[in-house]
Amino acid sequence: MVAGAILLGMYWLAMALPNQYSSYATILVEPQAVDENLVSAGVRESDLKERLGIMTAEILSRPRLSRLIDEFDLYPLESKRMQRSEVIDLMRSHITVEPVLNALEGENRGRGEIEFNSFRITFRSNSSVTAAVVTQSIANDFLEANIDARVNVSQQSLDFMQDSIDDLRTRLSTVEEEIKEVKDANAGHLPEDLASNQDVLQTSIGQLREVQRALDLARSDEAFWKNQVITAGAMTGLNDQASPAYRKKMVEAELGMMQARGYTERHPDIVQARQELLLLEERINGVEGEGEDVPGSYAEQNAKSEQRRSALRIEAAERDAERLTDQAEGARGRLAATPAVAARLEALAREYSHLNASFQDFSARRQQASVQADLERKQLGEQFQILEAAFPAPSPSSPNRILIIFLGLCIGGGVAGALGFVLEATDGSVYDSRALQAATNVPVLASIPSVMLDSDFVARRKRAIREVLAAVAVVVFCLVGGGVTYVYVNDISLFPVSVESDLPGAGEEQSRSGDLLIPQAKVAFLEPTSKP
Repeated sequence: MVAGAILLGMYWLAMALPNQYSSYATILVEPQAVDENLVSAGVRESDLKERLGIMTAEILSRPRLSRLIDEFDLYPLESKRMQRSEVIDLMRSHITVEPVLNALEGENRGRGEIEFNSFRITFRSNSSVTAAVVTQSIANDFLEANIDARVNVSQQSLDFMQDSIDDLRTRLSTVEEEIKEVKDANAGHLPEDLASNQDVLQTSIGQLREVQRALDLARSDEAFWKNQVITAGAMTGLNDQASPAYRKKMVEAELGMMQARGYTERHPDIVQARQELLLLEERINGVEGEGEDVPGSYAEQNAKSEQRRSALRIEAAERDAERLTDQAEGARGRLAATPAVAARLEALAREYSHLNASFQDFSARRQQASVQADLERKQLGEQFQILEAAFPAPSPSSPNRILIIFLGLCIGGGVAGALGFVLEATDGSVYDSRALQAATNVPVLASIPSVMLDSDFVARRKRAIREVLAAVAVVVFCLVGGGVTYVYVNDISLFPVSVESDLPGAGEEQSRSGDLLIPQAKVAFLEPTSKP
């Protein structure tokens, strides 16, 4: 009785559990369509398991699952008594994303060397159609997420390269401006002017030495002719016929004599005398204007002229010496400033070279990123393809009612056996003379057997019939109750009515999924419309 009660209870429990239908879609990871030796992928080809985990976390996020719940009206009863976050967690527990391993990959499962190129998405629901629709929607989300992720990554890489190139171009322009400013501010101090500055310094020093020697010679000549002037002045008097003053007196005397003789002003001799007087007066006045004494003789005059020429040479040599000294000092200053300017220019040149190398490298990388972005936009990179589309399951995947009933049978038999053993072990009743004699240690003299009359046999049969009928009634009640519970829990219509689909192109043929009649047109849209 106990075993039967447990078995019937487990049966009722198995019937009371709602049917759960599992639908799955298999997605194949296709490699890049273009040879990787020609164009490398713009997205890091990391481990598929890692990327699958990231994409699963994104797709099974609360906003996406909440959208699916609202779109397909999932979990209506649970939504009335549970919060949305709890309903989302419940739906997440019904979704499974797992890799599909072949025989060779299965051997490496325990060694951590699993590699796979396809994975399966499974969703469990109390409706086979709902399970298939939601599974296909999630699979499509994986395809779209993969395309969007790869396109976004390649576009972000391209944008990053472009921003880096713009920044490098700006920095290169800034460095070029700094180099130009340094060169403009240090004209003549530049490293390329070093050789010319050294030549200028050497030439200036050599010329300065020559000018110094010329200056010394001119000063010596000036001193010599100064002594000659003094000597000639001491030796020359006013009666010196070579002096201009004496000659002037003689010309004036001759002019007076010619006028006394009656020569007119037009007479050639008078005109010549007048011209000579003008020349002598200009000479004498020129010497007096210079603050010098009127030379008394040609020797003194020649000495003074040589003295003046020596003074002029001294003045010119001093100007040349001053000019060459300034030129040498300027060359020394430029040479002294050249190392600092060279260091500054060298630092700017190194920075410019580094920036230019980076600019060239980023330009090449930008070109590569542009090709990679075009590759991803044209969907020629690694892509997800639905290998097996989701379809309504023909039978529920859970619960396993046969297993539950079998467990009920095993549990009932075990409990009944254990209960019988316990009752037998704890029962203190006496059923025969031997047990009585063993219990009391008193000899039993005689035992009277039970005497059964016909009425007693009739009563026993009636009681057995009542017990059998009661047991049959209980069994029938449990079986019928379990069936009714199964129909109620799974919302099965006992009188299915054919419903024509309002979708265009739907035929009259229908397929049975579980206990529901599902139009073919309701399932046709589960197939992928196009390759992503």
